[in-house]
Amino acid sequence: TGYNLRQNDSKRRAVEALKSLEYEVFALGDSYNDINMLKTADKAILFRPPKNVTDDYPELPVMHDYNELKAFLSEYFKINSH
Repeated sequence: TGYNLRQNDSKRRAVEALKSLEYEVFALGDSYNDINMLKTADKAILFRPPKNVTDDYPELPVMHDYNELKAFLSEYFKINSH
């Protein structure tokens, strides 16, 4: 109650701002309010999302627990370190 958004689509806009500074953006989200951010990021993962979100966005990879995420991130950054 009494909640007012200061900016529409703020997560996507934050990703765009970081990318404009030439950062590679890796985003994690779990719900519909994260989809625009995830689609704008260079790399995106749905983390512990409800089934309806994974059903609606099957193109996004899904991680279900912290150990799975940690293993993925460790491998990703080992392979992609500059």
